[in-house]
Amino acid sequence: MSPGLKTAIAYSLPSYQLGFCGPQEAKSRNILRDFAAGKKVDEEAVKEVFRHFEAPYPYFKLIAKSNRITDPFDKKVVKAMWVGNELLDNVKTEDLRNLIRAEFVKPNLLSQEEAEKRVAKIPDGAVPHHSFHVLILGPVAGRVDLKGSLLDLCRVGWGRVSEIKNRSLRNSKLSVSQYSRALRPPRGLKNLQVISKPLILGKRMRLGKEIEREVGWNKNILPKVKIGDWVSFHWGVACEILSPEEAQNLEHYTQKTIDLVNLK
Repeated sequence: MSPGLKTAIAYSLPSYQLGFCGPQEAKSRNILRDFAAGKKVDEEAVKEVFRHFEAPYPYFKLIAKSNRITDPFDKKVVKAMWVGNELLDNVKTEDLRNLIRAEFVKPNLLSQEEAEKRVAKIPDGAVPHHSFHVLILGPVAGRVDLKGSLLDLCRVGWGRVSEIKNRSLRNSKLSVSQYSRALRPPRGLKNLQVISKPLILGKRMRLGKEIEREVGWNKNILPKVKIGDWVSFHWGVACEILSPEEAQNLEHYTQKTIDLVNLK
């Protein structure tokens, strides 16, 4: 399976398994469940499922088009949306606004009126990074009410592994009872303790001082992790190992989004 597609699924699985995004019929769930279990699955079948993810795939297409890349699942394109890299700098904010109008005005997504309201609030300089979708645009499928501590769970976080644990993940201070499944990995999974910066809400949004937190670790998705590694995580589940530069990129583009939020 292509590296870009693997990366796309690794980041999307945590929210997908909660029912917050993507096609939820049995066939699609079985395909992605088998992928998460480490089973061999047909790449074209996985791509077809992912093309029906409401938000990531349209962003991939925009990033690819803006950089004259033919494959929306090119790994660098996928990493641009989830982690952040220089490809985002070639995407015009007006093209991002037009994407909202073209891709998200559909049955079970946004009405034309709602889309225009959200487009009007997109500041110049916004780029199709995942933090933009979480902190500025907001959910489009209506399956989760993103507010309060859920914003910190939904945005992609990063941290350095300080300990590898063999016990089940306990609900952290960031969990919310109705979504606590996000912090419960399958039985038998190890968990990672990471040192990371939480999202702090208030009059001004900001990244807080580093704290220790636990995230789930699916070894089928992320086979090898060691103490000292940088990892990304989404909805309380580790997604991939990051290079120091990638961790810096993720912080940079997240901070850029936070700065735009604080302009309001």
